[in-house]
Amino acid sequence: MNTRHDTWLSRASHGLARVEQFLCSLLIAAFGVVLIANVFARYVLNSPLYFANELAVYILIWMAFLAISIAIHHDQHVRLTMLVGLLPAPAQRACYWLTELVCLAILAVMLWYSIGWLRSPSVAFDIAITLDWPKWHFYLIVPIFCATSIFHLIARLPDRSRTVFTLASDEE
Repeated sequence: MNTRHDTWLSRASHGLARVEQFLCSLLIAAFGVVLIANVFARYVLNSPLYFANELAVYILIWMAFLAISIAIHHDQHVRLTMLVGLLPAPAQRACYWLTELVCLAILAVMLWYSIGWLRSPSVAFDIAITLDWPKWHFYLIVPIFCATSIFHLIARLPDRSRTVFTLASDEE
């Protein structure tokens, strides 16, 4: 179904969100496997997997950043709209555009600094203690998150239907 807001950019954003959701599913499965294997090794084999806790933490961090990007794609991040929802439609549109532009600016600054941070020697030589892997692999999620979130925000900017906030009714 082609609507006037169904541009190549919005389709690419939908595709990217599907990839992010797939990666989240894989990470959830990996998280479960790591924890179950650790419980089995600890209580059945009496020899816990020493790296399981650290790996589980990094998996959760990646899942959280991917989930936030997915929420940005679906425009489901938390907003306080009680007062904005009471404003007339033109003022609501101005508030919406202001928040979108502020989010874009913050994400762009985060992307810039996270790339610089990843290229720094302190990160290049940082090793995960129990995994004995370079930590920059795990830290990559920060610029990836910023880039995908910026892409999702830019893709939804032409959609004018998102510029008016609706208030929740008493029935909801």
